[in-house]
Amino acid sequence: MKAERARAGDSGVARALIVAVCVFGAVALLGALLGPLWWWLAPRPEVTALGEGEIFPGTSEESFAGEGYFVVITAVAGMITGYLCYMAQFTLADRRLQDLRLPLLLVSTVAAAVAAILVWRIGIALDAPAREIVRTADPGDTVMGALRLQATAFLVVWPFVHVLQYGLLDGVSLLRSDQPGVPEPEPAPTAAPEPDTGERRD
Repeated sequence: MKAERARAGDSGVARALIVAVCVFGAVALLGALLGPLWWWLAPRPEVTALGEGEIFPGTSEESFAGEGYFVVITAVAGMITGYLCYMAQFTLADRRLQDLRLPLLLVSTVAAAVAAILVWRIGIALDAPAREIVRTADPGDTVMGALRLQATAFLVVWPFVHVLQYGLLDGVSLLRSDQPGVPEPEPAPTAAPEPDTGERRD
């Protein structure tokens, strides 16, 4: 009996690890695919070269539009991954009667942070030719600026929205009391009725 329980526990851990690796890889791959999308959609502002790769970006809307596109893309991605990851664990827990909410949340959140970094670094890398033009421009020249992310705090948008979506769905499931894999509380024992001794009390 103990051996069967041990085998069941080992298979449950192995299954959770496989799911975690698949989720991490899928979310990270999405980040790698969204890097070129950000590079393609984000507008480039005209900047003034100051020499040695330094620029004066100015105050036009296009100077901040690239970061805005990054926030929108990663926020939408966070909503999608939060929904898909929760529904994946919901389906697996329903089939295997194993609660995967916490491990999958932790793994997918780390994956979302990695994916956001991939979007940033791949988008920047694809704009290397524009950065080279800026670097070789003479001081005072007006050139097309390269893609960049000044506020690196925007990297938390994807994991933040991901956790928010995941937690919202879990809250809805909790209100509906339909969380698969979560053991139901045992009913409280009922007190046995007192035996009738047949004695009469005055």
